[in-house]
Amino acid sequence: MIVKLLGKIVRNWKAKLVSLIIASIFYVNLQNSKVLIKTINVPVDYPKLSGNLNYSKNPEKTIPIRVEGLKDVVNYYSQFMKAVIDPEDVQLGVTEVPIKKIVGVPSGVKVTKLKKTVPVEIESRGLKVVPLEVVFEGAPPANFEKLTQIVSPQKITLSGKPQDLEKINKVLLPEISLLDKKEPFAKTVRIPDLPKGVNVLGSRDVTVNVNIIPLSYKTGEQTAAGIPIVCSGQDVRLDAELSEEQVAIRYFSLKPIRSAQILTGITAQVPCNYIFDPIKNKIVPELQPQVAKVRIVKNKDLKGIEILQISPEKIEIRYKVKEQNPEADPTDDGTGMEVPETIPSDRS
Repeated sequence: MIVKLLGKIVRNWKAKLVSLIIASIFYVNLQNSKVLIKTINVPVDYPKLSGNLNYSKNPEKTIPIRVEGLKDVVNYYSQFMKAVIDPEDVQLGVTEVPIKKIVGVPSGVKVTKLKKTVPVEIESRGLKVVPLEVVFEGAPPANFEKLTQIVSPQKITLSGKPQDLEKINKVLLPEISLLDKKEPFAKTVRIPDLPKGVNVLGSRDVTVNVNIIPLSYKTGEQTAAGIPIVCSGQDVRLDAELSEEQVAIRYFSLKPIRSAQILTGITAQVPCNYIFDPIKNKIVPELQPQVAKVRIVKNKDLKGIEILQISPEKIEIRYKVKEQNPEADPTDDGTGMEVPETIPSDRS
């Protein structure tokens, strides 16, 4: 039986051998048709820079690589591949940074980097705090005058190359018209475009509160708005952010008095008595915000007026540590006025 089986196998063996060879050739060609070799561009993943470092120019977004593998696998996974740079290889100045590796490559796929480095230029950027300056156009109508203006924020922080920041000492805001203005008003303006490469940290919107008052003299009970609030006894190592920047008062005067005398001779004060503890490296006390009562300080020429009401009577104060510590006397509020007066609400 075995002999018969062997006989059937070897029968026409030449034809069977030729058929096997042809089938093998077809199989090899079929497998080769499934293998794809192509060149693609993959994105470069640049590390985020810390501190004041910045990419001075837009670095190359992609690099070419050669991919080899099964056609379906290569076509699908190519979209997930990217080149990675080691953050430790990124240095200040112009350098050729090596491509550390290609990620997103599945097993069975061979990748060859056709470009092994990319040029990267890193520059150091500085910060500078500059004041904002308001420019007014025209004047109020007759018998009215602009007394004060309050800009919020008063200063902004700029970021840019040190040599560019040295040229900027202040930023001028767009003009604000005073024509036909007979009462206090507020206007929001936008910080204008700065020189190329200089940016504003934070919002570019600025609010300007302008105090317009009549020139007439009045007696009796009156009101005055737009009195700025100042911090008394503030620690020079801290910045204080007030929930309100100005108050309005109701007062009584037997003698004729101009509104300008009130606004120039009166200051609203709040006690900013939080301090910075350098040993514990924190603000003391820790509870924020501080709720402080507003007190009115009058100069000697206004001793005869009686303060009836302050609005608001209390404000909130939030503190943060200054980035730079200017030298100043923390006990001097710079007003040159007498000590705070007790108002009627304090005696109740």
